[in-house]
Amino acid sequence: MRDLVVNALSGRPQGKGAGPVGDAARKRAQTSVSENTRRSYEAALRGFERSGRPETDAGVAAYLGDLLGEGRTAAVAAMAVAALRFRAGLDERLSPVGPETERALDMFRRLDTGRGYGRVAGVSWEEADRACELAESAGDIAGLRDAAIVAVASDALLRVSEIEALDVVDINLTDQTLLIRRFGTDKDDAGVVQLIGEPTAARARAWLEAAALAEGALFRPLFKSGRLRKGRLTRRSIRNIIIRRARDAGVQGRISGHSLRVGSAQSLAAAGASLVEMQLAGRWRSPVMPVRYAQEELGGGGAVARLRYGR
Repeated sequence: MRDLVVNALSGRPQGKGAGPVGDAARKRAQTSVSENTRRSYEAALRGFERSGRPETDAGVAAYLGDLLGEGRTAAVAAMAVAALRFRAGLDERLSPVGPETERALDMFRRLDTGRGYGRVAGVSWEEADRACELAESAGDIAGLRDAAIVAVASDALLRVSEIEALDVVDINLTDQTLLIRRFGTDKDDAGVVQLIGEPTAARARAWLEAAALAEGALFRPLFKSGRLRKGRLTRRSIRNIIIRRARDAGVQGRISGHSLRVGSAQSLAAAGASLVEMQLAGRWRSPVMPVRYAQEELGGGGAVARLRYGR
């Protein structure tokens, strides 16, 4: 993927309608931010580019809503805003950050205060199974689709953006594997193949057969009649499905589109998975996030009592 910030620093235009960066602006940019900051901006801009949101005040505000729904922190949101401002300055154009974005960021910070990573309710493996069974019991095609979404996301610890991006060709029902083509820490867009369980493959098969899908987006929107609509499910729709099905299954607390990912990490820890295994399963670059999600299950605070005294 192109280096958005470095290209801009070298004078190449960025974004629609962007002009070349002037020598003076380029020099100021090169001396005003560190290499670490430039790398952080690059990562933040990649995330925004992948979202498909327009680089406008309303689009950036909506993107912050996406981040909130995925359980990300206010610090991540603030970095995205700073990176977009920085790029606009290099392009010598008006910043897309306006009143809507500022309000969204302010709300993000208020909600994030004291929230902590553990405050997003995790949907455990057992709860995910119950959510699938309840969705299927409705006896309609929407229930089959939603059960497949919950099952696949739980098995593969999928982010909402990864669920949205899945195509039919990415799931191999014979080998029971899922190809995740793009994810946040995949710098090279190489993708990764992960195993899914037999019940999950069966739920995906039931959805594909009911929808008569052979290509294109794996998860599609539906009319009330049950007929397929064009395109793929949006991130907002996916989040709403996860929230609704988790609540139906009796999950308490603040549920988000990230809850299946969090809950699977917690279930892995409770089952005895190592941090390395959790990190690989969730495609985390470092063990920091799985530790935060599954601190109670990992028993970090009780390690001495457990290991020294067998409690």
